[in-house]
Amino acid sequence: MSTAMSKSKQRVQANIDPQLKSDAEYIIDEVGLTPTAVINGLYREIVATGKIPLSFSLTPEQRADMAVRQASEKVPVRKLRSKKEIEDFFNED
Repeated sequence: MSTAMSKSKQRVQANIDPQLKSDAEYIIDEVGLTPTAVINGLYREIVATGKIPLSFSLTPEQRADMAVRQASEKVPVRKLRSKKEIEDFFNED
């Protein structure tokens, strides 16, 4: 990294739970931002207001999409290799 770059920008690092990171980055992407943009916006808001804001949110539709995505991650994947296995799968109660 050049000296000029290190004077104009500084890196912020944090340890974070992998699932929390994945969920948060999904939301950040859904609203069309990057993690860097969110962190910069957060820092600017803290400086401007003197407090830590906690009002970031998704639309109800985006929250529903996220809930479906999270629920589908918990569904076990079963490989169906034959026509009989497929028929049995769809005929299960």
